[in-house]
Amino acid sequence: MHTQEAFTIKKYVDREALESSTSHGILFIHISAYTIKLVFASKKQDAIFGMEILEVKDSLFKKSAIEINELISSTEIIKTEYSAIKIIIENNCHALIPEALFVAEKADSFLKLNTSLHKRQHVLFNRLSKNMVSVFAITEQLFNSIKSIFPQSEIIHETELMLELMYANYHKDQKDTLFVHVHHSFIEIAHLKNNELNFLNTFTIEGDTDIIYFILSVAELLKLSQEKLRVNIFGNISSTGSLIGLMKKYISNVEMMKRPSQFSFPASFREFQEQQHYIQVNSLLCAL
Repeated sequence: MHTQEAFTIKKYVDREALESSTSHGILFIHISAYTIKLVFASKKQDAIFGMEILEVKDSLFKKSAIEINELISSTEIIKTEYSAIKIIIENNCHALIPEALFVAEKADSFLKLNTSLHKRQHVLFNRLSKNMVSVFAITEQLFNSIKSIFPQSEIIHETELMLELMYANYHKDQKDTLFVHVHHSFIEIAHLKNNELNFLNTFTIEGDTDIIYFILSVAELLKLSQEKLRVNIFGNISSTGSLIGLMKKYISNVEMMKRPSQFSFPASFREFQEQQHYIQVNSLLCAL
């Protein structure tokens, strides 16, 4: 059994909206190595009623179905009735493959080209718009746990949602813009050209200087204008932290991503900055 010391829960919930939601909303569960983030949204796809963030000390990727189910059962949102559910995986074992090159029977071989694929991992893939295929892997144990607890759920990778966000925020004048998603131990850097994916890669980081180095290296690789270079950044960062201060010494245009104005959120979302949990508050962009 878990003790209270083994995990913590942060709640950002509109309880009145949850209790009055008779239309059976949509449940999104974001799973990373050390967090589970549950997001409950309106079936009309115009509002988020709540988010709970569950943080653990030991990797979720190694836990049994009983342990994961016990953790999720301790949240308030899971007790709300939902009509659809989507599981969103956050890890750096992911690749995008052109549809024309993809062969389903060899999905694991595409991952092995640029990621470390260990034994006892389950490879999944989803066909996306713009003739791309998303290929990713999770531990066999986690996959079995998800299917045991939520047998009807669809599993996607967080990068797939990131792409939807990039396309939704694309403007023609952003040819020198990089999108940067900061995770706990790695970052994703992406670039769009003519509203098509031009570059996407993942980099392992240990500190702020690593992030600066990789951003500038990618900008140089893509021959982006140093004077016009703009970074749209979101994820595990604070606008007042050391990273942003350091970035602005080398990059003149650094912008924090903002929550979409077309959605409504609980008032408690004001407790964290808009670029934080940005992927989660945009869960509604996942087509269901």
